[in-house]
Amino acid sequence: MSYRRFSDQSGERWEIRERGGGDWEFRPIHGNPAPVHHGSAPHWQTDPYELSDQELQAVLSDARPVDTGPSRGAYRDDAGKAGEGLFADYEPPKKPKSPFLDDQD
Repeated sequence: MSYRRFSDQSGERWEIRERGGGDWEFRPIHGNPAPVHHGSAPHWQTDPYELSDQELQAVLSDARPVDTGPSRGAYRDDAGKAGEGLFADYEPPKKPKSPFLDDQD
């Protein structure tokens, strides 16, 4: 499946993914430092390929940034460094000893 790509007024590249129900997701690509944005299509069943770059820019300017926290991609701690993730302190439960004593070292 291909996604519609375009450049905004500042030259940054975006990829549009349809989420259904007239909702679009604008993903930054090719080094674009902006966050992912969600916006509404101009009409309910509009195809992104039917719109010009200027029309897509207008939809993007109305779109809102999306929090890309731990559940959506790379985890960043408060300092902005790559963290270990949400389950860094998880330890699996210890196995109980076998009643047959066949697990002794």
